[in-house]
Amino acid sequence: MITNKDYLLSIRKCYLFDNIKDEQLADAIKLLNGRIKKIEKDDFIVQLGGELPSAGLLLKGRIESSFQNENFDQITMHSFCGGYLFGEALVINNAKNSPVQVRAVEDCIVLFIDLSVIYHSDIQSPIRVILSENLIKSLARKNLILNQKVRILSRKSLRERILFYLGTLPKDKNGYVKIPFNKTVLAEYLGVNRSALSRELGRMQDEGILIADGRKMKTLIR
Repeated sequence: MITNKDYLLSIRKCYLFDNIKDEQLADAIKLLNGRIKKIEKDDFIVQLGGELPSAGLLLKGRIESSFQNENFDQITMHSFCGGYLFGEALVINNAKNSPVQVRAVEDCIVLFIDLSVIYHSDIQSPIRVILSENLIKSLARKNLILNQKVRILSRKSLRERILFYLGTLPKDKNGYVKIPFNKTVLAEYLGVNRSALSRELGRMQDEGILIADGRKMKTLIR
């Protein structure tokens, strides 16, 4: 049974366990044949063209998902920390040739779960019904995220990509957004190299349309 409080917080962040009561959580994880595994930094959880046998819930650390474009440049899709569920679409579709790779960018703890219990099972359980509904919602959210990524990459100029991406992030009371990853990962996410991103961010600040303070940024155009 998972007793580490940090792990419990990560599980509670995961959409899959929405509306699962505290006293039901252990039964839900048992139903999904949950098993914890440590993934060391820079290890691949699944490689391009590989197979992921089980979906994973990141309990601790950070992972990133990426793919390669036609020029074999790495394009980062997302970088995530504790509470993120990954690989569910690959597992549900029984994908034997993954179009993305998932790598640990820090030492990680992952809870691997068997989703087939939800969609390929005759088990009659109120918990299974809740998990099934939550899985559908989780996949829908992921679809929105991928749609956003496509919209970013469809922008013709780097400046348009930057402004569109910043516009998708929540603002604080002063109008600043916080970038969830470093500049190298942001460049990969936007599909450009780091030096090009740095130059463009510098030009935007010189032109007075952007304020940057580390990972906090604020646009000054409407």
